Amino acid sequence: MSNAELIAGFAGPLFLAVAAALLVNRRTVTGLVTGVLNRPEFIFFSGILTLLAGLAIVRTHNVWSAEWTVLVTVIGWLCVIGGIIRIIWPERVSSLREGMMRGENAVTAWALVTLLLGAFLTAKGYALV
Repeated sequence: MSNAELIAGFAGPLFLAVAAALLVNRRTVTGLVTGVLNRPEFIFFSGILTLLAGLAIVRTHNVWSAEWTVLVTVIGWLCVIGGIIRIIWPERVSSLREGMMRGENAVTAWALVTLLLGAFLTAKGYALV
């Protein structure tokens, strides 16, 4: 098993679970994203965890090839960049998030993207395709 398959095996089911929670609890999630989860202190702390996850991915799999595994690398680097941004500018992230996640339709759109990505990564991580 390659590092990309191992990471996809972890990330895929996580993305599926998050997508399911978003779809089942759209109204609650909309309130969380614009409320508690949008506080600068939470954004700062989540930035630390996001940066840590991104660094773990990039350190174990930083392969830029024309295969599906490049998706793992891109996710890792997005986590690194997103984590740093959350740590440095939590207030800006808060206002940006409010604009992006204004209503239940936005939550649904992000959930569907996360669901597709999670299904793809799960299939690759568990050699289903």
